[in-house]
Amino acid sequence: MVHLLSHILSEDDPPFPNAPTMRIKPFARIENGDVCNTSVIEIFNHFGTHMDAPKHFFDKGLSIAELPVDFFIFNKPLILDIPLDAEQLLTKEMIAPFESEIKKCDLLCIRSGFALKRSSDPNVYSSRGPGLSASLCKYFMDEFRNIKCIGIDWISVTSYPHLEDGILAHRYLMGSFHDRYITVIEELNLEKVYKRDIGKVIALPLFVKGSDSAPVTVIAFEDGTEKTE
Repeated sequence: MVHLLSHILSEDDPPFPNAPTMRIKPFARIENGDVCNTSVIEIFNHFGTHMDAPKHFFDKGLSIAELPVDFFIFNKPLILDIPLDAEQLLTKEMIAPFESEIKKCDLLCIRSGFALKRSSDPNVYSSRGPGLSASLCKYFMDEFRNIKCIGIDWISVTSYPHLEDGILAHRYLMGSFHDRYITVIEELNLEKVYKRDIGKVIALPLFVKGSDSAPVTVIAFEDGTEKTE
């Protein structure tokens, strides 16, 4: 079975505080006498399910279109269920019980359960989401060279009430202090993936020259399907 792990984009989706969203403007419409339907889509590149490239917080880092194409294929993904509350930061201590599993993966996905707030309480989801602590991100960079990407089911690595710590967390992952980087997929839809591990994930962003980030379509194959070594 194949699962879509991206949220379908909607103008009504909650944004990160003070950030733009998305607009769809009709360009041609059959009902108005045009021969076809077309639209102009304006979208903030950090809206909805999207991938942060190193350039997002490291000006000398690679943009989304400069990453090698095979980077977006993950053969050893792992989903960890770690419940998080509003404004709570994920720490090294909370990750420690899973270290042996994490050392084997190339895509680490954290399912916090906070994604339920996306529809039930979008205000809290947007402005009081959990985050990855800066110390945890440094730990990932120092100890897990196998990880190419981290995926989360809430709005941002940065918890808005912990803005400074979130900025530092991003800087660690984007490679500001190391000789490598870990990209991030924010706002994954992990609700319908019931197994902790899946066989393979493909995450293809919109390849825009020079962009620090882009919307990404993420699909997952269940364990044993389309798996390669």
